[in-house]
Amino acid sequence: MPVVKTEEQVEKLRASAKLLSQCLDTLVKAAQPGRSGAALDRLAEEFIRDGGAIPAFKNYSQGAARTPFPASICFSRNQVLVHGIPSETDIIREGDIITIDCGLDLDGWFADAARLFGIGTITEEDTAIIKASEGGLQAGIDACVVGNKLGDVCNAIQNSIGKSPYHNVYQFCGHAIGTKMHEEPQVPNFGRPKTGIDLEPGMVFCLEPMLKKTKAGLGVLPDGWTIVTLDQSRATHIEHMVLVTTGQPEILTIGG
Repeated sequence: MPVVKTEEQVEKLRASAKLLSQCLDTLVKAAQPGRSGAALDRLAEEFIRDGGAIPAFKNYSQGAARTPFPASICFSRNQVLVHGIPSETDIIREGDIITIDCGLDLDGWFADAARLFGIGTITEEDTAIIKASEGGLQAGIDACVVGNKLGDVCNAIQNSIGKSPYHNVYQFCGHAIGTKMHEEPQVPNFGRPKTGIDLEPGMVFCLEPMLKKTKAGLGVLPDGWTIVTLDQSRATHIEHMVLVTTGQPEILTIGG
């Protein structure tokens, strides 16, 4: 669909994003030591369906090369960068860093966001990579203003990550969103300023920086989805839905 949404369409996206934000807030509170990823997944599906929506991740498919995604959330812990499949044996522990990524479809309008957080007391280094991830996301959000181009958003994320001691992940990217979860254009976490489309009020993008602690490569587990660092070092992912307005950008998936 068109990148620029009408006021009525923005309101539908805002409603979807609000429900997703409430869901993610509930999941973060429920993510306690001893609880499994599968337990959080069940909680997410129940919350989404009780809200009159459909889990967008469950049975999501990316072609014949992969089996459909089997869960309502991506549960990515420690060395898992993205697309972790929640299981009964993946148990939360004190000191973990976790990303819960979730999406939903409310009356045909999608929302997609991810929360990044630590469990209990975490190391100074883990705290630092979380802050660097949040900084990259905020830099991208701040650049979502009329007068900029999409490349300015990508470049802002890249520059913020580049000022940290951590490594940008280039293989994955953000995206526009609307009546499909992943719409064009893509929003890479790197780019050249003053390139790409002009930003206009009514555009809604999912920005999602991803960082690694080391230069180690990435691999995919036999499930065909879970992306991990090859050296088992920490990796992070964080995501917000952002609306371009006539003034300051609006974060549609802001937490409560």
